[in-house]
Amino acid sequence: KELITAVDGKVNEQEKKRRLKEVYSRTDSKSIMRMKSGQMFAKEDLIRGRKLLHDGALQLKNSAGRLKDVHAMLLSDVLVFLQEKDQKYVFASLDQRSTVISLHNLIVREVANEERGLFLITAGTDRPEMVEVLASSKEERNTWRAIIQDAMNCMEKDEDEGVPSETEEDRKQQQNRTKEIRGEQPRVIVDMCGTGHTAPCYC
Repeated sequence: KELITAVDGKVNEQEKKRRLKEVYSRTDSKSIMRMKSGQMFAKEDLIRGRKLLHDGALQLKNSAGRLKDVHAMLLSDVLVFLQEKDQKYVFASLDQRSTVISLHNLIVREVANEERGLFLITAGTDRPEMVEVLASSKEERNTWRAIIQDAMNCMEKDEDEGVPSETEEDRKQQQNRTKEIRGEQPRVIVDMCGTGHTAPCYC
């Protein structure tokens, strides 16, 4: 039984590698996205030291409340949203917000009045940025949330074991800021929802 599980895991890993290469090959080489941190994320960054953990169809909600179909790619340390254009993938456009989201200091919350929805809130910055995504069903939403949370936990474990990341001082500052954001969570979501939401947004 353990052997079967190990074989299944290996097959699944190979399938994810194949899938990532497939998406990479279809991504427009000119497409680039600025992350919230200011770092630029290009096609090559999809495969640069990263593994595909999960992917599938989701929808992004813009500030006007309109939905955009996207293909979501959860990689080792980032969540990437792609859209199809001229039979190629490009980084999705969403108002002035980034569609390449770091898992560092990410807060994931369910949308109170939408059972298929998730809020993805980038903390650790002076101005938190929020993206609302919708899955095809409540079950699919729960799957995404669980896998994203697992990926975030793995990153924290790696950092605890001494994998190089930011400096200790930077990490403490970001952790403190994350705690502040979590403490302000209900107010932050109300403020950031602002226009474009007729229903109240709360945790």
